[in-house]
Amino acid sequence: MTAKGLWRTIASTGLLVLLPAGAAVHANTSDAIGSAIQPSAAQASASASTTAPSVKDAQTRAVEALRWQLSDFFTAEDSGPVRVRMPGEPPLGAPSEASVQLELRRLPARLKECSAPQLSLNAARSDRHTPGLKRLQLLCANGKQHIVSVRMERYAWRQSTPQPLASGTPLAPARLAPVLTPLGKLRGNGFESAAALSGFEVRRRLRAGEVITRNSVRAIPLVNFGDTVTYQVSGTGFSMQRSARALEAGGLDERIRIELAPGDWVRARVIGPRRVAP
Repeated sequence: MTAKGLWRTIASTGLLVLLPAGAAVHANTSDAIGSAIQPSAAQASASASTTAPSVKDAQTRAVEALRWQLSDFFTAEDSGPVRVRMPGEPPLGAPSEASVQLELRRLPARLKECSAPQLSLNAARSDRHTPGLKRLQLLCANGKQHIVSVRMERYAWRQSTPQPLASGTPLAPARLAPVLTPLGKLRGNGFESAAALSGFEVRRRLRAGEVITRNSVRAIPLVNFGDTVTYQVSGTGFSMQRSARALEAGGLDERIRIELAPGDWVRARVIGPRRVAP
């Protein structure tokens, strides 16, 4: 490169380079100046990374905003953490703690245009914490609305029996164990604590590991069919007792038929062994 060409290159960069008087300009000199003028590949990469956008694109931001809204919307004091599965993500699998799992199979169209999203439950669905398919309205700041379908599953601890139990077996705490249960697949609410099953016995044979529900147990009978029971009636300033015959068996707080006299029967509540009240 000639001296004139080099000076044009330097002038075009807007840089001032001072060379000793009478110094000859060689090719290696121009290379050194060129390297000073042109940044290295690492410097260029670092410069590009600092100027590249550090925020997520609009669609990703909208998905994350919807995920947060779903988690917040379905959080309950006793439900545990909320896990949300978006379309294309791996299955959530069985949890190791009481929690809520949400599955969203399809994203609303033009979701990236929805800013400040707010969820509201469809009027036809009364309880947001009941497992099953739910349809929600997604309201955006620009006034647009979307319908979001979510399948919800709640996992909670319920009492089960580690060993098979025959019909009529009393449910003592030693025969029970808590198990993490998907409530949407459970017929009945089940029992949260072993103490809640005090005074109950097995209505039908239970398999090992089976979750105990209301339909699988019954109160231990305190009154049997044909028993002579004490019918106790109390009121303001008086108390009366008389004998009657039980026409049904019943456990604590169950209502059974009793016969006060031949052909005269009423319903009464079991309050203790062979004792009933109106």
